[in-house]
Amino acid sequence: MIPSTRSRSTRLVAGLAAIAAAILGACVLVILWVLGTASADMDRVQHAGRGRLVGAILKTYQDSVSSEVADYVSWSQLYNYLRGPRDPVFETENLGPYLKQTFDTDDVFIIARSGHVAYSYRANPGTTGDALAASPAVQQLAKSAFQAEDSGHRRVISGVISLGGVPAMVAASTILPSVIKDASEFTLIEAQELDPQTIAELGKSYGVSELAIGPTDGSGIALLDPAQRPSGFNINWRSAASGSQLFNRVLPVILLIGIVTALAFAGVAFAWWRFLDHLKEGEARILAAELEATRAQAHAAEETSRSKSAFIANMSHEFRTPLNAIIGFSEVLRSEIFGPMPKGKYREYIGDIHASGRHLLRLVNDILQLSKIEADKMEVRVETVSAHDAIAGSMRVVLILAAKRNIRIHFHHDAASPRIVADKSALEQILLNLLSNAVKFSEDGGLVEIGCTEANGRCTIAVKDRGCGIPAATLAQLGKPFVQAEGTFARKYQGTGLGLAISFRLAQLMGAALAIDSAERAGTTATLTLQMAREAPMVSAA
Repeated sequence: MIPSTRSRSTRLVAGLAAIAAAILGACVLVILWVLGTASADMDRVQHAGRGRLVGAILKTYQDSVSSEVADYVSWSQLYNYLRGPRDPVFETENLGPYLKQTFDTDDVFIIARSGHVAYSYRANPGTTGDALAASPAVQQLAKSAFQAEDSGHRRVISGVISLGGVPAMVAASTILPSVIKDASEFTLIEAQELDPQTIAELGKSYGVSELAIGPTDGSGIALLDPAQRPSGFNINWRSAASGSQLFNRVLPVILLIGIVTALAFAGVAFAWWRFLDHLKEGEARILAAELEATRAQAHAAEETSRSKSAFIANMSHEFRTPLNAIIGFSEVLRSEIFGPMPKGKYREYIGDIHASGRHLLRLVNDILQLSKIEADKMEVRVETVSAHDAIAGSMRVVLILAAKRNIRIHFHHDAASPRIVADKSALEQILLNLLSNAVKFSEDGGLVEIGCTEANGRCTIAVKDRGCGIPAATLAQLGKPFVQAEGTFARKYQGTGLGLAISFRLAQLMGAALAIDSAERAGTTATLTLQMAREAPMVSAA
């Protein structure tokens, strides 16, 4: 090749390389602009979505407090308690301490029309319950509840107020069972204090980071008081900024691809200038660029897979928010707070919605608990527990279901309650599952027996029914998830078999043993064996 031809070729290659470099640079800038815009839009959408989620969390939390108040104010026993002399036993078993243990209610007040404090309870230290009950905020809340009833629009009033400087979710309604036609003389007020730890744990359970309540500062969501006015508190959270994080992760990859591609163009131009000597070197650079691009694609695919797994895991928790809303609204409709429901299919459908929602929520909770156990993330707190108290607590829950079908539950026990080593919450859950199964698979008007005996350092709790029984082929499979006995009554009552699976695993975690003995059409006996504590037995209160 003559020098002039080589010069023209070199200039041509240099020109083409410059044009290619300009196009490549423009493409990289356009890609970065598109990704930056999409990332900002993603962050805005995610922030708005988190705002809706936080609003739903607050609504569910508020509905939960309102539902408790709605249930209690229609209770005849509470109305009769206020008419008689003060009963400390009733207060302990049904008001403040019971509500704190069962529903985590921090403050309970009963205010008369005159403003007199008929009852007060506060679980947290600091300002006394009587002082809070006499505060202007609580007195105004009680007055609003009386005004709502007097105007013919009796309802549960709820919102956020300041209790002793601490934000609290409160709900109030006048105490008036449906059978009483006179005007109510008392208002029930319940409050759950929104302390930083409670709010942070609540946000964490829904996947919201750094959820916190503070004074109004113009950010977050303003919390409303029972009169639907700003309460002076806002709720804030930390945005995940997934779009910005994704952009920051992708940016180095894009720049690397651009640099590698530019080097490839430079290699081609350089190879043309020194054609034969550097041909292999140019091919090696192209292969290196392709390998780097493949690794980048693999990395992106791995990130996508991780995000999908996290999404699926979080969805199980997200199910609980709409389910709690469905259950809460159906309970409000069933209680007829806003007026009587028409008889017929409407009332039947509301009952079906409530029952289905409760069933699905129990199923989601069972799946989450079983997954937690199988992942070795379930912890038990072993302590000394009264066997009779645990049995009596579980029986109280099941007695309502048994009474609907005229099924009797008989508890055989001595006066002295054995002291056993167990996790109280896990033990009560096991007993509740066993008693519920016994009632479910018993015939109407049947008998369920529960016995508690001790021997050789062991306490044995046996739950016996005379229901449909379990076939021998199914009995060997019990304890596995989604395995349920088959038979006349098993087909009548649907179930997943998760209750027994969870019970077997909880018993194993506590160092206890659970066994099922059954004969088809003869009944079933579930036996739970626990270790006795080294303390003397106590006299049972059951």
